[in-house]
Amino acid sequence: MELKVLLIFGFIPSILCQCTIETATPQFSRAVFDFTVDLMTRIAEEKENHFVASTLSPWALLSCMSLGATDTTLAELRDVLQLHGHSCFNNKFLEIVKTINSDADPDVVVERSSIIFSDKNLPIKNSFRNTLQRKGVTDFQVISFDNADLAAQVVNDYVNQATHQTIEEMVTPADLDGIVLVMIDAIFFKGTWQTPFAREETEVSAFYNEAGVQTGDVNLMFSMGSFNYREVDLISARVVELPYGTDGRYVALFMLPYDNVPLYTVIEKLKDITLTTIYKLFGSEKVTVQVQIPKFNMSSNLNNLRELLMDMGLRTMFDSSQARFSKISSYELFVSDFIQKAYIEVNEEGTTASAASEASFASRSLPYKFTANKPFIYMIIDKQLEIPLFVGAYSKPSVY
Repeated sequence: MELKVLLIFGFIPSILCQCTIETATPQFSRAVFDFTVDLMTRIAEEKENHFVASTLSPWALLSCMSLGATDTTLAELRDVLQLHGHSCFNNKFLEIVKTINSDADPDVVVERSSIIFSDKNLPIKNSFRNTLQRKGVTDFQVISFDNADLAAQVVNDYVNQATHQTIEEMVTPADLDGIVLVMIDAIFFKGTWQTPFAREETEVSAFYNEAGVQTGDVNLMFSMGSFNYREVDLISARVVELPYGTDGRYVALFMLPYDNVPLYTVIEKLKDITLTTIYKLFGSEKVTVQVQIPKFNMSSNLNNLRELLMDMGLRTMFDSSQARFSKISSYELFVSDFIQKAYIEVNEEGTTASAASEASFASRSLPYKFTANKPFIYMIIDKQLEIPLFVGAYSKPSVY
């Protein structure tokens, strides 16, 4: 018995002294990336390889939700989100999420905001409310869901402001029928290219499908500069990095499949690597690249995230008889729906992207060429944390 006591008291301080932002960050980055690729694979299939999404937003929302979960509901959340077995590390994960907001670079705006709207008749446990407020990852607001019109207006006004008027309607009054709690996570990004595309170089050009058949036209932008570029055989794609702003923390990665390689194959192969792998392959020296990518804007209404998340393993939280959120309220709660609306615009100056998730509940040789005139993948990356803020695929051309 004495030996067991000594082991317990010797083990806990050891875990705590290892639990720091520095030790938690690599685990956080890997967890978010794996969740991203898993969800992205399902969205791509559902949306026929033409979509924009923020996978970070539902990851953060579900992480907050896990603090109120117990039993199988919590076990599934921990498994799918790759949360740590020790709560200290999960607390650090949420601290890291807070650092995503950035105004250090005048040419880049990154804003993440989160709020929980609860019905005036739903008692929220103080321990749950205090934990999230202490971590500073979400706000709380009490509203009356009995007045569905007013409640929908409050929710939509919040999302509209958080996404800088790029997403105007998140829910309708009908969506709030029988709802007592709504969790919102919104993220907004706006960045100016470090090397802008010259407007006079943009021209209408053909766009082809994976079989090489022209499916339409796009406004193809052109830029030549010194960029990170690599043919990545591990994913069967050529990858180029286009940085935003001046400090290089935020970048866009464009991934163009090799000839005769389907786009979906590239997405699936992302499961076998990490962003760290790609950056190691880039090496220390940039090369001269002629980059051509379409000018485009796109919006996605991911109203079936409930089904996609269930397919990933989050089942009991959507089951009214099995969901366990006893740390949120003494009332028996379950998640009735999970949706996201996202928007992106890519032009000569830079990129604007937003998303809101809601749970009811240099080389001297000849330059390389990167011409995205066929289906491609894109990611907006936080290089400091090595996580995607936004992901998407482009396969349906239009002149924008």
